[in-house]
Amino acid sequence: MPPGTRSVTHSSAATDDIQDVARALCAEPVRSISEIRRGGNSRIFRVETRAQRYALKKYPAADNRNRLEAEVNALRFMERKGIGRTPEVVAVSRERRFALLTWIDGEAVEAVTDGDVAEFAAFQIALDQGIDADARNAIGEASEACLSGPRIMAQIERRYARLAAVKHDVPEFAAFFDEVLVPSLRRFEDGAQQAYRRLGFDFSQDLAPQFRTLIPSDMGAHNALRAADGRLHFLDFEYFGWDDPLTSIANFIMHPGMRLSERQKALYQQALLGHFGRHAETDRLPALMPLYGLRWCAIILGELLPERWQHRLESNAALGTWDEVRREQIGKARALVSRLDLQAPLPR
Repeated sequence: MPPGTRSVTHSSAATDDIQDVARALCAEPVRSISEIRRGGNSRIFRVETRAQRYALKKYPAADNRNRLEAEVNALRFMERKGIGRTPEVVAVSRERRFALLTWIDGEAVEAVTDGDVAEFAAFQIALDQGIDADARNAIGEASEACLSGPRIMAQIERRYARLAAVKHDVPEFAAFFDEVLVPSLRRFEDGAQQAYRRLGFDFSQDLAPQFRTLIPSDMGAHNALRAADGRLHFLDFEYFGWDDPLTSIANFIMHPGMRLSERQKALYQQALLGHFGRHAETDRLPALMPLYGLRWCAIILGELLPERWQHRLESNAALGTWDEVRREQIGKARALVSRLDLQAPLPR
């Protein structure tokens, strides 16, 4: 049983609704249902019949994004293009927000190797190589797509506004927010705009469709399993869609859960830049990376919000006290900003 799995009886967490959907979507009688993940995102159940195991996924209702449709379209695209090493869609109940997927056996990815980084990069490149007219028609933008400078800025500013409302709740955060985060945003924006002008690009315009690619948006070790042969399988495509190829680089190398070495970050970045050459990705990356970094700082610091702590409590993910968690997140953000300072393009 995978780590975090909880066996449940049909009379407890496996509610009548879940039992009914499992029976309706499976082609044969259901023998058992086990809940393997419950949190603020989707709930996942392992469903066993006499001959098969499946993953039954229940998607949240309260969201601006149709996660079920995004993931189903992504998985069907990957199956159609033979990309492999992802679940396949067996059946869908859109009315009740469920998808039945093929089960993938594997272990959590505890430590990311150089070979793993190469697999992640190859997977992203395969997604790009698989793009066709059907994908362009069926698949929407990635969650929080970063298709222009103003879009990235709007995401950061929206998160900053929420953080500003609670900055005095943590004494050491107010000064960091006012003296480092806010000035850095304006400085990095100015640097990016000047770099774009030197390159002859419009910072305010969305990247043209022909230069976009399909990205998982939340790809990393936390959404992968290591199979018995050592290779990776990829999961969770609720945020999948069209974005700037540079977003895939930034999201992968900056994700706080990845714990990549500088060498591994360079391996992923070089692999993708070696593939993408449609719109000066190598030149645009230094201009945008500091802004991507501040975006990730704001995501990391989202754990300072009271509702995030409540979410941790409700999903049994509260490790340590809230004060400890907040200090840890502030430390991560400080470290990231210090690295960004070295990458920021200098105004000329």
